[in-house]
Amino acid sequence: MSLDLTRQSLLKTLLYFVLLAVIFWGAELLHPVRSGLVAAGHDTRAVTPMAGVPLGSLIDHWISFVPGVGILLSSLLVFINSFFVTRVVIRNVIFLERTYMPAIIYLLVSSGYYNSYMSFRPLLVAFLLLVALEIIFRSYNYKPLASGAYMTVGFIFGLAGVIYAPALLLVVLIPVGLVIFRLFDLREWVAALGGWLIPVFFSAYGVWLAGGDFLGTFENIRTALLTPRTLPSVKLFSSFEWTFIGCVAILFILSMITFFGRSRSYKLKPFKVYIYFIWMWAVLVLILVFLPARSLYLLPILAIPLAVIIPTYFNNRKPNFVSNFLYALMMGCTVVIHLLPFFL
Repeated sequence: MSLDLTRQSLLKTLLYFVLLAVIFWGAELLHPVRSGLVAAGHDTRAVTPMAGVPLGSLIDHWISFVPGVGILLSSLLVFINSFFVTRVVIRNVIFLERTYMPAIIYLLVSSGYYNSYMSFRPLLVAFLLLVALEIIFRSYNYKPLASGAYMTVGFIFGLAGVIYAPALLLVVLIPVGLVIFRLFDLREWVAALGGWLIPVFFSAYGVWLAGGDFLGTFENIRTALLTPRTLPSVKLFSSFEWTFIGCVAILFILSMITFFGRSRSYKLKPFKVYIYFIWMWAVLVLILVFLPARSLYLLPILAIPLAVIIPTYFNNRKPNFVSNFLYALMMGCTVVIHLLPFFL
């Protein structure tokens, strides 16, 4: 029987997941002397995105005051998000095999390459987005008006934005969902926009009640989005980090080729869901490349579409050296990235 590292039972997936998570977040807890990309990433003054609104500021203040709690909560959210995205895949992207690989891919992208005790906010945003995505995908089967569902979706996206300002730009994914999964109805669009505005409005209203400037909240959001945050220089990337990035890029390309090569065999809803995740990936990459406030803290959110897209390459494919090698190399690099500082 051929060795296949890419298909594992739920029990083995849980075992691998816990082992990898302990390595990733245990290294963050012990915090050895760091260098290169990891050291640059832990200069929180340079890379941590500005909160923009009081809710985000309160979360950051609390987490920075008790870093150990931040690590505990962040690692817990990584676990929840990893298996949440796996459930989304199993329920909606049914052209994939019943695989638990999305959980491992999410863990590797969100925490294996870079993680920090200050990652709680983007990880919380990733959880909220997964909740909203399930509602969007379910709306495909709604026969009556779905304005209530999309008001909820808009509210969740707005709440994500007041927790982590760059997530406000993900509002473009709401009309993408409406176009892909619903026939046009102006009431659903208005409901979604109204839901999105509610958290932003009440954030400003809360500031005003506390004696602050109502419009100042919107200025703070603008500042948070447009204030440049420095990504670590490429000169700091180690060979292991470049190898990990290369593996992710290669698997992404191979998965896209596999998907479009088999597109005629997919049922309509799974096809639409997959296209939505491609849109999500594209929007996040644009934010990561062009937004002044871009940072490594976007990785837990970017990990969502990658956790759906990358397993496509391994779907219904007989195990071979290339698939096993790329998967093992990607995991191996993340382990080395986190353990190497202990031996230097």
